[in-house]
Amino acid sequence: MLTPASTASSPRPTLAGTLFVIGVSSCFAAGAILAKLAYNDGANALTIVTVRTVAAVVWLVLLLSLARVPLGLPLQLRIRALALGALLAVQTYGMYSAIEHMAPPLAVLTFSTHPILTAAAEAYLSRTRLRLKQALALVLAFSGLVLTLNAGELRPSTYGIMAGTVGSIGFAATMILTSRLFPHGDSRPRTAHMTASASVLFVLACLLTGSFTLPATTIGMVGFWGVCISFPIALTGLFIALQSVGPSRTSFLLNFEPVAVTLLSAIFLGQTLSGWQLVGGAMVIGAIIYLQWPATQPPQ
Repeated sequence: MLTPASTASSPRPTLAGTLFVIGVSSCFAAGAILAKLAYNDGANALTIVTVRTVAAVVWLVLLLSLARVPLGLPLQLRIRALALGALLAVQTYGMYSAIEHMAPPLAVLTFSTHPILTAAAEAYLSRTRLRLKQALALVLAFSGLVLTLNAGELRPSTYGIMAGTVGSIGFAATMILTSRLFPHGDSRPRTAHMTASASVLFVLACLLTGSFTLPATTIGMVGFWGVCISFPIALTGLFIALQSVGPSRTSFLLNFEPVAVTLLSAIFLGQTLSGWQLVGGAMVIGAIIYLQWPATQPPQ
């Protein structure tokens, strides 16, 4: 969704590039932990996603302006991008609402099933059978998710599971519609339009519900503003990675995010998955890696 036009052919992977993308993935993961700190001290998901998304719009416009990337889109594509902002809002709110209502590792693992959902939906829409590899990945991922959500002391909430699932479906729908409604090329202006549309929806939701609530303590405020800062940093890193590492390998390495969330959650929140939950999480991540593996092989 964020692929610059210059990344049509993937550069040869290097250890430095791999470590850089893992760092970017960890920065995205840090956002989940920081959000939980804010939630623990009184903030809510709507407040977090509103400020985070507005900050992302400002940063995207600044970043693209400095890079001299035109922000304009043809009218038809602009309308499509603004409409897809609603799905982006669903995706973002779903994930952060799931983090609000259950442990971050469980929320992120639930949300991270979107590549599997995307593959299944694409097969259905194209009226083709799921390939054996896709079917195996689907079974492995959801078996692992069931194990993760039911085998440890960190119990999920029904709302958290539903929110994470809705977010995952929203992300899959965004990916599918984006690939069908937009031509190939630089997607950054489109992303800026989608993010701007989502931010308007979040601001309106805050005004209509009166649910804008800031954390009550210093630690909570650190988490709150940390989310707003970590996301633009991670987004900038993602743009750099797409150009220097390539879109396929970057997408593949971003699967480290659930691992990073699990590690950071244990360190900073004291929330540790049980042995069986770790096995289930490994199954989910393994299924995603297995599904994406062919697209991430280095060029010969």
